[in-house]
Amino acid sequence: MSYDGGRTWKTVAAHRDHAGKRYLTLTHPKKPGTVFVRASLTDTDGNTSAETIRTAYRTVR
Repeated sequence: MSYDGGRTWKTVAAHRDHAGKRYLTLTHPKKPGTVFVRASLTDTDGNTSAETIRTAYRTVR
């Protein structure tokens, strides 16, 4: 996650609920702004994928 236009990035851990579904718990800064999301995935065979979504959403306060 980046809250400053991609200049810095914060790692967010994925969690699993009791049914095995994954989710993230995010803590946004108090100042409203644009959120960038970057995900990197690796499967059990070692295949990888990476994606960055610029301006994924905006926060408000």
